[in-house]
Amino acid sequence: MKAMILAAGFGTRLRPLTLSTPKALIKYKDIPLIEHQILKLQKAGVNFIVINLHHLAEQIEEYLKKKNFGIEIITIYEPSILGTGGAILNAYNYFENEDFFLVINVDSFCDLQYSNMIDYHKKYHPLATIAVQKRISSRNLIFDKDMNLIKRAEQNYDNNEGMYAFNGIHILSNEFYNLNYPIEYCDIIDLYFNAINQHKKVIKGYNVGNVYYKDMGKLENIKD
Repeated sequence: MKAMILAAGFGTRLRPLTLSTPKALIKYKDIPLIEHQILKLQKAGVNFIVINLHHLAEQIEEYLKKKNFGIEIITIYEPSILGTGGAILNAYNYFENEDFFLVINVDSFCDLQYSNMIDYHKKYHPLATIAVQKRISSRNLIFDKDMNLIKRAEQNYDNNEGMYAFNGIHILSNEFYNLNYPIEYCDIIDLYFNAINQHKKVIKGYNVGNVYYKDMGKLENIKD
């Protein structure tokens, strides 16, 4: 199984730490964020990982050279940062022949079993399945009763049974690359809504329930 770790960001919410250290190498419990993610993916049976890089990329490259995780790890340097959507599009050479692949944000810590989410994806065969949860967030998404993504929540949109927060974990079908989106800066959620509205594709939400989740892109969380 293959996966991608999104690790190119500037880590602005973690400044001043990320002025000299890339977010992926910021340590949580004495282990760099990216190592936490690699080890979890490895435990789930992933044997090939693509990591996109931009901000202070050379530090991450050097770190990976010194480590031996026993799986193949490929890095893609982005001269101009491509955002979450552009980064996935830019990695098509590695995933276009896979039935599906995992994508995770380097700073998304969620104690879910990837195998359960994969089974859910296989059951419904959507364009993508995204991990979501009932929790406080400023960027909620709205799903219908069948957990099909409908729209973004409006500002101060409260008390909606179908409102969930996104946990930064996706499973994408290789059909995503058949939509022929240009490789440019874009947000993956924006592409999902385009796929829904323009191509009549289905994006499923996978409710992870009450599992532990923490956004490690926040300074107050990384210091816990």
